[in-house]
Amino acid sequence: MTLNYIFGEQLGQYSGRIKPPAEPEEMQNEFGEFKVCVVEVCTECGWNHMIMAYLLGDGHKRKPPRRRKTVEDIYG
Repeated sequence: MTLNYIFGEQLGQYSGRIKPPAEPEEMQNEFGEFKVCVVEVCTECGWNHMIMAYLLGDGHKRKPPRRRKTVEDIYG
């Protein structure tokens, strides 16, 4: 099984999240630059292996989205 993790300063609190395969491509017009790490989750050995990493974005620097409260913020 492979997972797509996204990282980037412009993503704000959403950096480091897992996204479905098509979503990073859709996001590239919303953010200037972010990194996509494709990771294979190996159930046999219990390790995660990075298969590849690449940059996406439209090149226009933006402020991160406003921070929204999460369940953890509300309930501690």
